[in-house]
Amino acid sequence: MLEKQNQWMATAEVTQVFNRYFRALDEKNFELAHLQLIFTPNAEVIRPNGAAMVGPERIGKSHKESFDRFRGTQHLLIGHEVTIDGEQATVRANLVAMHLWANGSSDVNSTENYFLAGSVITAQLLNTPEGWRISRMESHVVWRGGAFRNMLQTGNEIGGGG
Repeated sequence: MLEKQNQWMATAEVTQVFNRYFRALDEKNFELAHLQLIFTPNAEVIRPNGAAMVGPERIGKSHKESFDRFRGTQHLLIGHEVTIDGEQATVRANLVAMHLWANGSSDVNSTENYFLAGSVITAQLLNTPEGWRISRMESHVVWRGGAFRNMLQTGNEIGGGG
């Protein structure tokens, strides 16, 4: 019974760290100290276009630049599948992300003011002395809608799943 409880605890901790990353995106909390609670020192975040960011500092700087374009975002995660294997874990979850352009009008119903993306997110985590941390995360976009062409014009896709 204790082993099963340990698995449940580890699964809950892994899920919390995974979710904390997407909360950081929505709250635009890209401070290094905060990201160090989420990522290993050499963590990789792979953008939907295949570009990689390595390390919490680079991840934070890149996300800050990218997310300055939005007045708000909302990342909705569902269907977390967590597998624990000793000191390593994998997560797969479905994501729907909404991004409101900073230069858009107040009418959020206008497709020119936002874009949506549906993605599958996969991540690997390591159990470090400080707790579970993401060592690699990748987004596979399944669909997009709204004014995504604004993103293409900037040539800089976001990293979390958009």
